[in-house]
Amino acid sequence: MKKKIVSGLMAMTMAAMSMGLSAFAADDVQVTIGKAEVTPGEAFSVDVELGSVPSSGLSSIDFAISYDSSLIEIKKVELGSAGKTGADSQEGDLGDTLFSWYDTGKQIVVVWATGLTDSQYWVKNSGKFLTISGNAKTTAGTADLKGGAVDRAAYPGSSAKADVVFSAVGDTTKDYSAAFTNGEVKIGNPTPETTPPPVVTTPSATKWGDATCDGKVDVSDAVLICRFAVSDKNAVLTDAGKANADVTHDSAVNADDASKVLKFIARLITAEDLEKA
Repeated sequence: MKKKIVSGLMAMTMAAMSMGLSAFAADDVQVTIGKAEVTPGEAFSVDVELGSVPSSGLSSIDFAISYDSSLIEIKKVELGSAGKTGADSQEGDLGDTLFSWYDTGKQIVVVWATGLTDSQYWVKNSGKFLTISGNAKTTAGTADLKGGAVDRAAYPGSSAKADVVFSAVGDTTKDYSAAFTNGEVKIGNPTPETTPPPVVTTPSATKWGDATCDGKVDVSDAVLICRFAVSDKNAVLTDAGKANADVTHDSAVNADDASKVLKFIARLITAEDLEKA
C-alpha cells in the first residue's frame, strides 16, 4: 500500500511537469555515502549525507544505492535529521508514506516525497539524510556502495529508465542533478589469535655444588665443572646441574665455581657459603 501511495506522489510530480510548468536544471546536490570497516559476521552502519541542498528546498527525492549482496545484508534504513522536516505530521493519513525504502537484493531504493506545496516542510538542510544498517557476511572483501538511479522504468509502462530525482515541485518545477561520492563496507579477516610465547623458566638450584645431580657434593662435581668450563664436549651439564654448579652466583659455570666446590669438599667453607655469592 505504501509503495502505491508513494508512486502516486511521484506520478503527481510527473503529471505536473507534463502540464506545462517550467522545469530547469540547477546545481548538483551532493550525496556522500559513508564507509565502514568490519570483520566477517559483524554489524555495520553507514550514513548518507546531503550537501549543497538548495535553499528553496526539495519536495521529491528518489535514488538508489547499489551493493553486493554476497558480501553484506541490509537490515534497516532510517531517516536522518535532514529528512525530518515535519511534513509527516502535516500530511495526515499520508504522513507515514513520506519516506520509504526497500531492498531489491541489489539496490537500496530510497524515496522521500511530499505533496505539500509549503516549502517549509521540504528538505532544506544539509547533513545526515539516512543511516543504513546491516551485517557483513562471512567472506572478506569490499562491498561498494554506489549511488545512482533506481533500476526500473521511469513510470509504469514506460520504456525509459528511471532517473535520479532531486526536485522542487511548486509553481515551477526545479530539477537538480546529483553528484554521488560512493562509500563502502570493507570486510577484513578477523585478527588471528596469537599464541603467547612459552614462558621460559630458569631452574633453581636444588643442592648447591651438586653439578652431577646425584644428591651429594664431592670431587666428581668439581671435575665435571672444570671439564665443562674448558668446553669438554663430553662434559654435559643439565639445566638443573648448571643451576647447582653456579655457586659464585654470576650466571656462569667456570673455574671459580669448581674452586669454591673444592673448598667446600676440603671443609674450608660451609654449605651455607655455597648459597652466598
